[in-house]
Amino acid sequence: MLNDRFHSFGVFSLNMRKDLPFILLANQMRWHAFSVFHPVRALKALGLYPKSEIGHYPMADSFQGEGQFYCHRYDTPCHLEETLDVYSLVEDFDRLSSLYEKLLQPFTAPVFEESVELIQPFLVPDSRILDLSCGPGTELLQLAAMVPQGEVVGVDLSAGMISTAFENARHKGAHNTAFFQADVANLPEHFEGHFDAVYCSLAFHHYPEPLKAVKEIYRVLNEKGKAFIIDPGAGWLNLISRPFVVWGDPGWVGFYAGESFQSFFDEAGFSEFYWTEILPGIGMSIGTK
Repeated sequence: MLNDRFHSFGVFSLNMRKDLPFILLANQMRWHAFSVFHPVRALKALGLYPKSEIGHYPMADSFQGEGQFYCHRYDTPCHLEETLDVYSLVEDFDRLSSLYEKLLQPFTAPVFEESVELIQPFLVPDSRILDLSCGPGTELLQLAAMVPQGEVVGVDLSAGMISTAFENARHKGAHNTAFFQADVANLPEHFEGHFDAVYCSLAFHHYPEPLKAVKEIYRVLNEKGKAFIIDPGAGWLNLISRPFVVWGDPGWVGFYAGESFQSFFDEAGFSEFYWTEILPGIGMSIGTK
């Protein structure tokens, strides 16, 4: 008889009944990266992959970044004082926080690499970036290396993810970072107008109030700030993948096509919007405040 608990990757303890669907989904995502993402990236490098776009890629202006502030004032993670009603959406991520990176990085790494090519022109060495739903901090650490005189503030609703991200940052010596446990639809008031960029990758489909989340992103950006949201955003992918993610993705709410993102950004007050499919089924939205 199979036990409810089993061990994998050495020190990680998993729950067979709860975690097996997620592990199987993660393995499918890894295979998708190998069989689809990597060949398409080769085609893109040769200029042979057609673009799918909404709007126009924005112009990059010169500016002085917000610099460092939070990383000097918060040397430990800031956790919520009370449990929110929406916390049920991320309870599984507390348990999976240490394993999450190992399972998903083969899928997320090519997405991040494609995203950075579009994001980097809008960053300067002293940019201050807010990483929404930062998870264990894998991409946050890479962003922090891109802004050595700036900082990256990681936010996640999962207490486990915030703790893991903090430990990973300290282990890597990334001291231009700070971490807050918070709901993306209700970010700390003192964030208002203090960020040059907001980055959110492969997490937006977990948000139960998408428009409210985009409005919060708008609120925390400074007057020249940019928002970058990367998430599945093609109708065909939504149709094919929905049964699998409902079964295996903890806290999944819904995917949105590029036109839906445009509507969210317009209603939130952004002055410009751009969306492009960076890899098959994966879209990137850029909003200019």
